[in-house]
Amino acid sequence: MKVALIFPPQGHFTQPYLSLPSLVAYLRQNGYDDVEQLDLNIESYDHFLTHERLNRSLERIGARQKVQALDDKERLHFSDMEQYQLLSEIDLIGEDVAESIEEAKRVLRDPEDFYDYKRYLWAGRTVEQGLRIFSQEYAPTRLTAHGFVMRYRVEHTNEILAAIDDEKENPYIEYFRERTLPQLEKLDPDLIGISLTFPSQAIPTLTLAKMIKEWKPDVHITVGGGLLAYVGEKLSKRTEVWDLFDSFVMLEGERPLLQLCEVVEGKRQLSQVSNILYRDGNGEVIKAPQDTPLDIKGLPTPEFNGLPLDKYITPELVLPLAATRGCYWGKCVFCTLYTVIGPGYRGRTTEQTVEDMRILQERHGVRNFYLAIEDLPPNMARAFPRAILDAGLDVNWWCDARLEHDVFDETVCREMAESGCRRIAFGYESSSKRVLDAMCKGIDPDASLELIRRVHDAGISVTLYAMIGFPTETREEAVQTMQTILDNQRYIQEVSVRVFYLDETSEVFRRREEFDIVEIYPDAEADLQVYYDFRTKRGMTRSEARQMYLEFTGALRSHFPVFQKENMLYHELKSHYFLYLVKHGSWNALLKNVLEPENEAHLDRAPCQVPRLRTRELAFDRGEIDTVVSSIDSATIRPRYQSDLLENADREKIERDLDPIAAASSTLVYNPQSGEVRCLSPAAAEVLHRCDGSRTLTEVVEIFPEPHRKAAERCVQDIAHAKLLETRE
Repeated sequence: MKVALIFPPQGHFTQPYLSLPSLVAYLRQNGYDDVEQLDLNIESYDHFLTHERLNRSLERIGARQKVQALDDKERLHFSDMEQYQLLSEIDLIGEDVAESIEEAKRVLRDPEDFYDYKRYLWAGRTVEQGLRIFSQEYAPTRLTAHGFVMRYRVEHTNEILAAIDDEKENPYIEYFRERTLPQLEKLDPDLIGISLTFPSQAIPTLTLAKMIKEWKPDVHITVGGGLLAYVGEKLSKRTEVWDLFDSFVMLEGERPLLQLCEVVEGKRQLSQVSNILYRDGNGEVIKAPQDTPLDIKGLPTPEFNGLPLDKYITPELVLPLAATRGCYWGKCVFCTLYTVIGPGYRGRTTEQTVEDMRILQERHGVRNFYLAIEDLPPNMARAFPRAILDAGLDVNWWCDARLEHDVFDETVCREMAESGCRRIAFGYESSSKRVLDAMCKGIDPDASLELIRRVHDAGISVTLYAMIGFPTETREEAVQTMQTILDNQRYIQEVSVRVFYLDETSEVFRRREEFDIVEIYPDAEADLQVYYDFRTKRGMTRSEARQMYLEFTGALRSHFPVFQKENMLYHELKSHYFLYLVKHGSWNALLKNVLEPENEAHLDRAPCQVPRLRTRELAFDRGEIDTVVSSIDSATIRPRYQSDLLENADREKIERDLDPIAAASSTLVYNPQSGEVRCLSPAAAEVLHRCDGSRTLTEVVEIFPEPHRKAAERCVQDIAHAKLLETRE
């Protein structure tokens, strides 16, 4: 009996996910040893980001010819601008990025170079640029470090089914054919389980299932994971889906997967498996009874053996570990995760969790852990740090936690820091007591700020989750939340803000009238719709909430170091921020040693271009194009919950209403040492050209009339700040 468990694209590429290692350990505990786990997510990223594969993309894109065709136009409309923005950059940097992509991955995996911040930023930018090049081959499809979107919407089964056959826009068809199917043919499994956790995995999952069934029609394919808790029953109504899958596992997967192994072996009937959806001999979809949730105290330590642990794009592994399932609070009316991860709240003992850490440390030599739990329970917050210290474990860890005012006192915070806790993320949501009460958060905003200060003072980095647009929230209340966070910036290192969405499985949806929701807007064609736009009798409109979100994120970029300029990259790459905290020991040390901006370049001596700059003369002003394209924010037009791509109707309207831009020359400049791309006006390009090391600053700017020389000097400073200039002794 051979089992293959698959984590499909797309998830984050810096650490493994917990689903497969937990299932593998459970199957092996119960006698099924021949189990392989395949992380196709990291395997595909690693393949796409290679010199050979990016060169294939560059050949297929043909950027130079396409840019030339756009340059020959008198005006560019919006869609032309989008193409011009991407293709002009690819034409300039493509060969360099393809040539250096392997080195960039090496830097991000190297335990020394990773912490050289300049090298880190160069490598991170190069990886992002590599993904932009790869994505352009399949445009408008977009693959980033954080997501995968196509023009096909995953709220529509019809569109998902269309996407799985679209060779032109679906990059995983070719990848699975060339790389994955040969792996599976070699393994020749009897049962294949696919973990479908995120919406970004929906199209790749169905793409892979179809290709497997074409290869081996009799193999049993089961699919489980968090996303099915939301859309599984809806998806099961489509007969076409049953050509791809044999069963859906709902909620947690250990027991159903074990029972499915017995089905494949002929020891059990499919009708005897709990917590699944399947189709009987008459073609009717059957929903099996829900079994009692497992006591997770009886589960084994997850097994990460077999995963390509050397391929994750990080210098040190951060392994996920679940000490609980569900949420001990379980009252927030907007949240649904505690019903999906549950049902019910269950926990391992503190001693078991510490032992899990010890075992994984011995197996893999790791020191870093992410507790993949909804919230750190109060009893664990008190006991866990002391248990780590008593066990003598040298570990670092982070987790999410609820703002429990009576739990996180100075003693608990100090022991958490001493035990290796480097970061905590709290569900702050709002500074308005009225809004928090409506959410059933059960916290006081003033007491929460005191708690946040205690955590910070203990040396632990604080992340806050904030929410904009909860039903009845006013703009004034949202501004108050933003201002409170800005006023307490000293104690807060990160803020993750999002617009509230109405989830049909939430209490808010079920009790809409209580929250003054007078109308919702279902999409008649979206058979997998979970999130709804809506209208309330009072508070911000949805458009106002989305605009407030943009203001909020703009304020964060202005005031918080991790969101400023190049640091934004560093913040977004999951686990990298945590590892930098570990390296430097505290937020204050990290801020001082790494994140504070460098001093301005001293240009009193002769300024000179940095070596190896690449330039590309353009017929249109890329700076103007960048401004126009970035100003079109799809979230302010209409919510598309699973994607930030523009809807066709919105794109057509923009094409009609937005004035085209006329030709105006500019110069695109690429610095291979930093990985940065900048657009210069003709005057700025001339300034840069004159900075050849033979002229003083005064001599550089003297070609401009006297009234403009101060502006030219500022231009030199700006170019230097963009890391295009240096001074030589």
